[in-house]
Amino acid sequence: MPYTYGDIPDDVRTKKFYPIGRHMWRLYTNLGYEYLESLIEPVINEISYPLAKLRLDEAIYTAKGIMEGRLKEPEKIMADTLFPPGGFIRSDLQQGSMKLYYGESVDCTYIVCRDDTEEVIFMINGHLEDGIPVDWWMVGPDDELLNRRHLKLGVKLKEIPKRTKSLSDAGSRFLELLRDVRNERTPQWSVSMYQVGIAWGSSADNLIFALSSYEGLAGLFDGISTKTLFNLGDYYFIYVPMPPIINTMVYAGRERFTLMTSNLMSHGRLYFQHIEDEYIAIFKEKFSEIYDVGFKMNLEKNGIPYPIQTLKCQLPNFRKKKTYEEEKFDFKYGEGPWIKLEELQIDPEELHKGYFFDIDHETKAGSFDKEKHLISSGIGRNTEFYK
Repeated sequence: MPYTYGDIPDDVRTKKFYPIGRHMWRLYTNLGYEYLESLIEPVINEISYPLAKLRLDEAIYTAKGIMEGRLKEPEKIMADTLFPPGGFIRSDLQQGSMKLYYGESVDCTYIVCRDDTEEVIFMINGHLEDGIPVDWWMVGPDDELLNRRHLKLGVKLKEIPKRTKSLSDAGSRFLELLRDVRNERTPQWSVSMYQVGIAWGSSADNLIFALSSYEGLAGLFDGISTKTLFNLGDYYFIYVPMPPIINTMVYAGRERFTLMTSNLMSHGRLYFQHIEDEYIAIFKEKFSEIYDVGFKMNLEKNGIPYPIQTLKCQLPNFRKKKTYEEEKFDFKYGEGPWIKLEELQIDPEELHKGYFFDIDHETKAGSFDKEKHLISSGIGRNTEFYK
């Protein structure tokens, strides 16, 4: 029996956001809230935390290889990003795009909060210098830093989200506390710009299952827009302060935001986001239900939308109470078939390797041709070229 919106406890602060994350909603309706919340710490400890470490290092190694000229044809190489962690960018676009988004010299601490306890579960701090990733540090679930108290409020760092009324307020408090931490750990950048990015765990989890780069970027828009465009009272995730260019792009609307961001990150080309083999193996072995519903079911049943279909997608009217009462949460995509597994001619077990295609918003739905469209596979230093 599928779980319904009404089955989510009313005291869950992020309840109204769950249907906005299309992939998270699929997981919830099949597996239930209590089951998903019970897996937060195991998934963080066994997948999210070690995977983030691996990708943050790889982001720096790839950037260094590009700058030193050791990695050829950077226009065909997708790379991990420091900002945001777990993101992607075409290697030759990284320096310019990151400077445009974040500035010349900047630190950002990304903070993930549990939906159930409203406490911080882990943090990642990255530093960009002239648009290039150069340094990072992490704070895991058991790190003593999470118990450090805010000097004025007297509350522990990990308790700030549940002791504030909004993510904006929480962001201001995090800045007051963490700026000193940044300066202690990296005094050489104490005068650099500093910001925080705050996300509820379910919003971050939703993006993991968005295989299409266009879908992932559209999901970013949805999370940033929950307060201003969907009128839901708060943000699903937010930067404090918000980079001006992101603010401007959000007000351009979902379609324009997704297209402009895709142009900055991959020159508008479609990328199937990667997850390293060892972590797919952990998903299958220890979290098989998550793997089956989050990855396998979606690919086998639906496939992957073309960029134009993502851009033309019509969301439910989350501003209306009736949408929640009647649970009308379907995302309505543009016309035409999606990219199916059989068309890809890629072993489903290999699909999470990461694939970069010469497919953009002008590519007609239903016109997929692997030989014509596939540019490269893999990520960073482990990229294989096809054309």
